[in-house]
Amino acid sequence: MTRAIVRHVPHTIRQHPDTRVMFEASCQRCGWLAVPSTDADVVDEQCLVHAGRSNHRIFRRAMLSHAFVVREGESPEPPAAP
Repeated sequence: MTRAIVRHVPHTIRQHPDTRVMFEASCQRCGWLAVPSTDADVVDEQCLVHAGRSNHRIFRRAMLSHAFVVREGESPEPPAAP
């Protein structure tokens, strides 16, 4: 019989401090893409302009970021940024 020891270690996930959040958007009617930006308002403005010109009103918006996982008891220092 093989025995195994199982232990549960709590983890947390954190925003990587050396990277920036990026915002993106796409029109769900025609596939138009906003120019990605680190400023959400810039992307929203692009969507408003596209909606005004095309009357397309449904957009998919995304916020992208890099994160890292820290195990309880380990140093919270992040690994090198991607």
